[in-house]
Amino acid sequence: MTFIPNAASRYRMPIMFGPAPGPRQHAEGRMWTAEEAGDMTAHWMKIGYRTDPAKLEKLLPAGFSLRGDPIVSVSCAWFKNLYWLAGRGYGILSIDFPVTYQGKTERLDGALCPIIWEGQPDAIMTGREELGFPKMFANFSEIAFDESAGRATCDAGWYDHTFFDIALTDLVEEQNPTKQLPGSNGGAQMYYKYMPRTSPGGREGADVAYVTTSAALAGSGGAVANINFDEFAFRRWTGKGSLAWHRATFEQLPLSFHIVNGIADLDILEYTDAEMVHFTGPGVGVAMNSHRAIEPA
Repeated sequence: MTFIPNAASRYRMPIMFGPAPGPRQHAEGRMWTAEEAGDMTAHWMKIGYRTDPAKLEKLLPAGFSLRGDPIVSVSCAWFKNLYWLAGRGYGILSIDFPVTYQGKTERLDGALCPIIWEGQPDAIMTGREELGFPKMFANFSEIAFDESAGRATCDAGWYDHTFFDIALTDLVEEQNPTKQLPGSNGGAQMYYKYMPRTSPGGREGADVAYVTTSAALAGSGGAVANINFDEFAFRRWTGKGSLAWHRATFEQLPLSFHIVNGIADLDILEYTDAEMVHFTGPGVGVAMNSHRAIEPA
């Protein structure tokens, strides 16, 4: 008898071994229960800076336009005790900036995330295929946070080349903070999913090329948050900060030098904000199981 996928379960290559375990699915082909997932924790650092809008526009796929001030938001985070990694964790680095996207029937105001680096290949596989996240691999130093000194640092690199570092200083904790992640002016978080069609010379284009988001459909009454923080213990600090993108050669980063250098080309004209959050709560709260595709125009 040949293998027949169960239409009610998620799969990733190679599919013939059964449903794919991950943050959005138990190995049995069902969602994790809250009891199985337990609690996770995270530190999340973020710095915003103003840049040249003309350079940001060069990163926009079809259907996108810049929205408001050209502020690049850079986040460096560390997740711990993740249920779907059997208690392991990893670092993450991402950028986004405010945009408007016009699809076939939907118009969304929010932020576009053009690149994410993560410290575990397991997280990259699930995020790229299931959510359409533009993920790549990097090694991270765990966030070093000295609360008494009001200072936090982190860096990311690959092949012995540190291509990014960040430092927050003068951090002061807020009282009764709003429970949300740092980001670009709110709204829908968007990603551009692209999967090339296998063809000689790649001349047949893409099998998939569309925007993905967790934003609820218009009129549904749903939320646009990627993570539901209602049941999380949440702390926030604000302060000053600086960061650096260290340009790379082909020899240093053969498959990603162009990405690092493309971000490094976004001039830091002025820093606009710096903050860090810490949250602890239900592991299933970060599963993002409502992510969907937007039909392109």
